[in-house]
Amino acid sequence: MKNQGGSIMNCDECKKEMVNLFDTNMDPVLKNSILEHISQCSDCQKEYERTLDIILMMKPKRQPNAPFQLKQNIMNRLKMEDTEMKTQDPKVKKISPRFKKILMVAAVVAMAMVIIPIVNSNTKIFNSTARAANSLIDNSIRASQLVKSMVVKMKVRTLPNDNFSLVGPDYEMVSHSIYKSFGNPQKWRVEKPGRVVVCNGGYQYMHLVSMQEFFKAPTYYNMIEGFRILFEPEKILIKEQYGLKKNGSTLAMEVKNGLVYLTVTDNAQGDFTNDYMLNTSIEESNNRREYVFDNETKLLKGLKIYLVEEEKETLIVNLESIEYNVDIDSSLFALDIPKGQEWIDLAVVPKGEVFTNITSKQAAEILFNGLSRKDWSLVAPALIHYESDGELSSDMKEKFGGLTLLQLGEPFKSGQYAGEFVPFEIRLKSGKIVRHNLALRNDNPNGVWLVDGGF
Repeated sequence: MKNQGGSIMNCDECKKEMVNLFDTNMDPVLKNSILEHISQCSDCQKEYERTLDIILMMKPKRQPNAPFQLKQNIMNRLKMEDTEMKTQDPKVKKISPRFKKILMVAAVVAMAMVIIPIVNSNTKIFNSTARAANSLIDNSIRASQLVKSMVVKMKVRTLPNDNFSLVGPDYEMVSHSIYKSFGNPQKWRVEKPGRVVVCNGGYQYMHLVSMQEFFKAPTYYNMIEGFRILFEPEKILIKEQYGLKKNGSTLAMEVKNGLVYLTVTDNAQGDFTNDYMLNTSIEESNNRREYVFDNETKLLKGLKIYLVEEEKETLIVNLESIEYNVDIDSSLFALDIPKGQEWIDLAVVPKGEVFTNITSKQAAEILFNGLSRKDWSLVAPALIHYESDGELSSDMKEKFGGLTLLQLGEPFKSGQYAGEFVPFEIRLKSGKIVRHNLALRNDNPNGVWLVDGGF
């Protein structure tokens, strides 16, 4: 697993950074590295559970209406204690910095639950719904941690061949299956008609069915985007629990026929100065999430997510069934590759010096001019996601070779996308005019601008 600097994350680093998992503003790359390490290290899994216990234990069972000044006073006192600890003789320190950090985070969480509790948008008082929801989520988190395996069947309004995170109100509902073994190492499989990704505990493997292309990557590499959190029911709940304190989030809860229905309404997350990515993924949409729990076991039984556009709601995710602690055929955690074909390793990023230390617009210009001249060796470093058997696919060469660049717009960011979008207009050799936004990102160890979509 890799940390922020790109090196392999060890147990000491993981335990040091683990408490940051409960910070909603945590860097996503570091977060994924920590979670991947935890998923494969039994010692760190136990440490995570202990940390979670501390966090949950510190949360107040009651939610009194405390004055706002209390938060500032406690934070100031924590800062003073931190300063005193740093100036003390090391021999008299009785609390490790890491454990103290856990306690500080737990205290902040406790304060948040006291001062900014989950409230129904229709009332200004701290109500029984908030307390009941917190209790339900706490119990469900604990129940989920005892699960050894699960099989999920769901439908998502998306494209069969595209990224797992892609959603849209105009797409058809596509069947998805998720298989997860919580052993050590953890293994999983997620599939839809045009795309399959498996993890055998050491590496991830992806098969793009329509293109007959095969990719692999280390476990820290996010092949399935936002779908990853669906493998960890307790992480969904932790995220909901602390995310509900955001402005604009509302909560409703109902118990009926042995089931508990928890509804969360949330606003789109990300920078939408340009709304290009609005409503293209769950987190990047205004949405309503309906959770269903078994009131006896407290385990998640169902989930529906609706995309909200003004007065219109569209069902975009429907979790139809979820089975726990079932036997899963081990062959599901492997992918066969046709004889003579090789895996494309997404973690291997060429140096591609021509696509480094420049702007995304300059990278797009170099790319299109290279395609115009059919200079495959020049453009290859930026198009590793479009390779087949280590070379640019024949479809890519045939379609874009000899194009004419007509216009490039100014780069922009949108939503939660880590890269930038560059508007372009090109004329293919067939005469067809194509106008779109080229997705480019350079958040890789070599800083190479890579084409991530838009063709």
